[in-house]
Amino acid sequence: MVAEHQDPRELLVASRVRRLEGGEPPHRDPALTPVRRGYYRSAGVDLTVSEHHRLRVYATADARQGDLVFTHASAADLWGCPQLRPELAQVHVTQPGRARRTTAGVVVHRAAIPDAHVVERGGLLVASREWTAVQVAATQRLPNVLLPLDFLVAAIVRETGRSQGEVVDGLVALITPRMKGCARAERHLRLADARSGSAGESLSRGQMVLLGIPRPALQVGFPRGDRPGEDIVDFDWPDRRVFGEFDGVGKYVEPELTGGRSAGEVLWAEKERENRIRRYRPQGARWGWADAMSRPRLARILAAVGIRPDPKLSR
Repeated sequence: MVAEHQDPRELLVASRVRRLEGGEPPHRDPALTPVRRGYYRSAGVDLTVSEHHRLRVYATADARQGDLVFTHASAADLWGCPQLRPELAQVHVTQPGRARRTTAGVVVHRAAIPDAHVVERGGLLVASREWTAVQVAATQRLPNVLLPLDFLVAAIVRETGRSQGEVVDGLVALITPRMKGCARAERHLRLADARSGSAGESLSRGQMVLLGIPRPALQVGFPRGDRPGEDIVDFDWPDRRVFGEFDGVGKYVEPELTGGRSAGEVLWAEKERENRIRRYRPQGARWGWADAMSRPRLARILAAVGIRPDPKLSR
């Protein structure tokens, strides 16, 4: 991974720079691996999907040497949105013009972006959070689309102090009738929820929409009873008296989440917490990433506690 203090552009090696310096061509250097046409990086540095994508973004900006505006999934990544791997397969930019085209791993979208929605971020021109949310909502599909949308809506709520409803209404107002995917954009934006606690919860909710599962309440608290405070559940179906929890492995092993406790101590505390919750919701379901990635598996887990698709909601 890139060191926290390191500028990712320091990892890039451009073929043209090597030629000017009289060095060995990068494609012949076994210590380097390609990033995109004409750009390489150290083969000894393990990068996350997001870090590799950002290197490709910086390489694209350097190669094109123009006023590129990074948009869609690339802008979402630059804003720190969680996304699944397929959404970062290409670099996305937007420029005025007529026909969309793809070249050297770069998708060029043809549209005009209002000046107010082009911002500078990390030395790059990037679509604003608001414009990025609209683009992502129009172009990505369920279940993946809720990962970046929940994140962006939550960030805008925090930044502006507006309610979620006001933020979503403002985003919908940015959709123009001529925008490709305008109906899909509004539908997805109306599904976004700033209360989502994690990418796994957002993915799970996207799967529930596709399954036609009744929409749950999110981040619902129940009085502990033993002392002041509440136990918060990720999903709640109050009419069914059922709660749901997305369980990532990190809850049990990552130091910043365990608070210095052993995995056994965390597990026991979680068991006691669940016992308290069951005073209010007798039935509960738990699932992890593998379950959330598989619609049939998640459907079976929810059906086991009585949460089944509503034919009127199925998409």
